[in-house]
Amino acid sequence: MKLGGIKVEEIIKIMQNQGVGAVIVILFVWDWLTNKKDIKTTLEQNEKCLQEISNSTKNTAKSLELLQESMKDQRDLLLNHDRKSDEIKGILERRKKNARL
Repeated sequence: MKLGGIKVEEIIKIMQNQGVGAVIVILFVWDWLTNKKDIKTTLEQNEKCLQEISNSTKNTAKSLELLQESMKDQRDLLLNHDRKSDEIKGILERRKKNARL
């Protein structure tokens, strides 16, 4: 019987000659080598995700900037409207006064 390309008999011989510690080290190295590609792929995917998060953060910052500018423009428009309304109200009140006289 084989276990990942290594015969079980060979593992038993190594355990008898070297001890359980050697087998654990061999299995650790074997696992690391077989999963190395998966780890690299995962790291590459994580890098792409971090880049997307960074881009998203930049887009959010730009959106907030545009929103702030829009709010400032709206505020300026409202203040200008209020000022003009006050001027018109003053003109109408003066006309009423003059019409009574």
